[in-house]
Amino acid sequence: MRSSAARSRNRFILLMLTPATVLLAGLTLIPFVVSVGFSLTNYSLTAPNDIAFVGLGNYIALFSSSEFWNAAWITVLFTVIAVGLQLVLGVGIAALLHHETRAVSALRLIYLLPMAITPVAAVFTFRMMFNPTLGVFNYMLKTVGLPAQDWLGSPTMALVSLILVDSWQWTPFILLIAAGGLAALDEEPLEAARMDGAGPLAIFFQHTLPMLFPYLAVAIVFRSIDAFKTFDIIFVLTNGGPGVATRTLNLLAYKQGIEFLSMGYAAAIAIVMLIVTIVASQLFLRRVDLFKPKAAL
Repeated sequence: MRSSAARSRNRFILLMLTPATVLLAGLTLIPFVVSVGFSLTNYSLTAPNDIAFVGLGNYIALFSSSEFWNAAWITVLFTVIAVGLQLVLGVGIAALLHHETRAVSALRLIYLLPMAITPVAAVFTFRMMFNPTLGVFNYMLKTVGLPAQDWLGSPTMALVSLILVDSWQWTPFILLIAAGGLAALDEEPLEAARMDGAGPLAIFFQHTLPMLFPYLAVAIVFRSIDAFKTFDIIFVLTNGGPGVATRTLNLLAYKQGIEFLSMGYAAAIAIVMLIVTIVASQLFLRRVDLFKPKAAL
């Protein structure tokens, strides 16, 4: 009787999951297989009927290209600095707002607003603010006696500008996860530390932060993946410039596929990005022992 009921339950679950599985396969698995196939050919939109199998030719050309390695370095640099800055700001703000008052609730809502704004619209606003002559950022620098900056015209400042915009938009994501983690922490170890005479900073760095790290590890993984494939703010603000100073792997794939119509080469870049993302995420999660029971959320 139990066996029959279990089989009926399994069939029902399978039936309910079938539509979602088919949709997921259509939106992810099939395009992925097609992309892998394209990456092994010389497929170009300039000659769509003249497709030849080149095997790993695109990947060999990719890893032999200085343009690829420059884009990879910029991508990693942008991801590490942006996510690191967002982590520090998000955790710091969450810790300061770890109180239940009306003012704190209002501040939390204000800090979460950047996530609700359309990214492209926000980036166009920042583009005006970064204007070297009429922008508000240079006006504020001049007000305090600092020299004006060519925010989008200098290779270094262009990358800094992208990091600032990305941090403005996504620090609330880290804040949200950190605030949820702080609310879920066990207060007993913290109370014990207070009774032992530990100060607020010692309690935070020696007790709160280690207990909070499993939550932050999830935020780091999600934000790193998203930052690694950032496209919209780079495309609108700098379009990879000046020169190739802010040309990331995602933008390089776009230019190869859409502007130069070399779909096979662009697909190879996308596959490499996917592999790097998967491998880096798995190594990080294993490193922090996120899946062990002691660190389970």
